[in-house]
Amino acid sequence: MSEQAALNIRTFIPSDLAQVHELFASGLMEFAGDIENEVRRYVDNSLKTDLADIPGEYLSPRRGNFWVADSGGTVVGIVGIQPTEREDEAELRRMSVSSSVRRQGIGRRLLETTEGFCRTNDYHRISLSTVGILQPAIAMYRNFGYTTVKEEPYGEALIVHYLVKELDPVT
Repeated sequence: MSEQAALNIRTFIPSDLAQVHELFASGLMEFAGDIENEVRRYVDNSLKTDLADIPGEYLSPRRGNFWVADSGGTVVGIVGIQPTEREDEAELRRMSVSSSVRRQGIGRRLLETTEGFCRTNDYHRISLSTVGILQPAIAMYRNFGYTTVKEEPYGEALIVHYLVKELDPVT
């Protein structure tokens, strides 16, 4: 990210869709290694389900949102929040930061944005799931106060890690 291009975290707009899809796919495929086919199936499924209709899946539900980190018109980060079946819990979904701008605090800013949103919308807990190949993401979540509550296999070669964070009430 250049010095001139300020980072703006804002709600998704439909013209962001192609960049969101590319960032999500490239972010996962970068870590696929020797399980590329399995990761590709997961990416393709995600692009056909919730990421095919971001306004309907994230912006329409009560207490949901989807943000992009925009740097000079380029989407360099994404994250969504959806309500769960628990009234006091939200699920963090589809977090990704472009490899060209990682380790510059964008992931932290996206997490801060989601937590602020969750507190404002009376959520007391955020849950998420991620796959074991994304070790840098798991480390970031843990550094941000998330704890692992469960791990289970996904397909032949992936392990899904389920993490949660209890939010302090707004004072």
